[in-house]
Amino acid sequence: MKSKWPLVALVCLFLRTEAIDYRSWSCEPYEFFLDFYRCCSESKLSERSEPSWTPTTYVLYEVNPSEGFNLRRDVYIRMAVFMRGLRRMPGWENTKLVLPPWSELHHWRSNTINQRNLTWGHFFDLESMRKFTEVIEAEQFFREFERWSTGSGRHEARNPVSINEYYRLTHFDDMFENGVFVDKFEQTPCTKALTKDAPGFMRLHATFEIDEFYCVRFQGAATLLYSMFKKFGPERQPEIRTIFVGNAEVVLHDHWGNVDYWEARRSMRFSKTLVSIADEFRLHNFNSSNERDRVQRPASWTDERPYRKAKGGDFLCAHLRRADFLYGRDKTTPTLHSAAAQIKKKLLELGLRKVYISSDCPGMEFNDLKNYLRRFKVVRFTPESRAQMDQLKDGGVAIIDQIICSQARYFIGTYESTFTYRIYEEREILGFPRDLTFNTFCKHEEATNCEKNAVWPIQYE
Repeated sequence: MKSKWPLVALVCLFLRTEAIDYRSWSCEPYEFFLDFYRCCSESKLSERSEPSWTPTTYVLYEVNPSEGFNLRRDVYIRMAVFMRGLRRMPGWENTKLVLPPWSELHHWRSNTINQRNLTWGHFFDLESMRKFTEVIEAEQFFREFERWSTGSGRHEARNPVSINEYYRLTHFDDMFENGVFVDKFEQTPCTKALTKDAPGFMRLHATFEIDEFYCVRFQGAATLLYSMFKKFGPERQPEIRTIFVGNAEVVLHDHWGNVDYWEARRSMRFSKTLVSIADEFRLHNFNSSNERDRVQRPASWTDERPYRKAKGGDFLCAHLRRADFLYGRDKTTPTLHSAAAQIKKKLLELGLRKVYISSDCPGMEFNDLKNYLRRFKVVRFTPESRAQMDQLKDGGVAIIDQIICSQARYFIGTYESTFTYRIYEEREILGFPRDLTFNTFCKHEEATNCEKNAVWPIQYE
C-alpha cells in the first residue's frame, strides 16, 4: 500500500502557496519537505486574507481659529484620550495623532514677532506626551507621507498630500431634542461656507488633495469619532490612511476628569526651555525651588503618585484676567482696586510679603495695582530683551506665568477663565492642598458668597 504522506504534503504546500503575501509564511518553502507537519499545523487558512503589514493611519485635526491657547490644550486631551483607545482597536494599532501648529491666536497680540506655524515642541515636551499616546508634529507627518509616496524623504519636489477623508464638524441646531442629549452624528449637505476654506495648517504644504469631503453634524464624545470613521471610511483599512477632523472643539470629552483625562493632562509637561526660565525667575525673586517648595515632580509623569504635601514658595500668585473679560464678564470680574483689596487680605492672613501677578493688563494698570499694594513686593514676568521675546513668543510667556503660579503658596484666579483652570490642574499635579489652589476672585472685595470656579480634583485610579 502506497504512503499517503507525499499527497498530504503537496496539499499543504498548495494551501500555503495559495496565499498572495508570502511574508506571512511561518517557515520557508524548502522546510515543507523537511518538516511539513509543523508548517501545516501552524498554517491558518483564515489568516491568508489578512495583510502582513499593519495599516498606518494619520488623524489630523484643527480647532476653530477664534479659540484660545488654553481651550486648544483641552481639545488636545479629548483627541489624545480618543487616540489611545483607538490604537487598541484591530487595524488601528499604528495610528498617529498629528498635532496642528500654533498660529497667531486671538490672544497673542505681539505683532512685531513671527508667531505663525509654531510647533508643539516649542511649548511642550513631546517625549513626555508620547508616553501617553503616539503624537507627531505636522512637519513630521509631511516627511513621513513624502517617504511613503515617493520612497524618499526629500522636501524639494513634494507630491500632493492626500487627505482621504475630511470631516467638517458642526453642532446640531437643537442639541437637546425632546429635552435629552443623545450622542449622534449625521451627514449634512455641504455649503460653500463650509467648503471654501482649506484646512489651515495644510497650507504649510505646497499642494494637497481631499478625496472625500464630509459635512457632519456631530454631537457626543470623542469615541463617537470611531463610528464616524467606520461609517464613511473604506471597508478595509488601506496601507496608508489620512483622516482630517475640522472643528474638533465640537467633540466632547468621553469622561471629563477621569483617570484617562488626568494621565493625558499630566503627560503635557512644558518644554525644558520654558521650565528653566520660570525656575530661574522664581529662584531669583522668591527663593523658590522644587525642593524647598516640597512639590511632586519626578523625572517622568508616569512616576507621579497621590500627594497632598506641597508647600509652595513664600509668595502668592494672582491670575487677574482683564481685556475682554471687562466687558464680556463684567458682572464677575473685579476692578483693580477690588482685586488688590482681596490680594492684600490674603497676604496678611498668610503672613506673606510677595505677590506674583499673572495678567493681560497693560503696564499702566499693573503700576496702579502696585500702588494699591505698595507695602508688598509685586512682580510679573516680562522678557528681558527683544531677542528673548522673539524666542518665547506670547504663548511661551503665558506658560512661564502658569509655571510660576503653580509653585506659589496660595493661588487665586479669575472666574470662568481657562487660563486659571490650567493653573488649577498644574497645582493638583504638583500636590497642593485644595484650599490653597481652588480660589476665585469675587466682583466685590466684601463679598463672601460670590460665584466660584468648580473644584476638579486629580484622579489616579
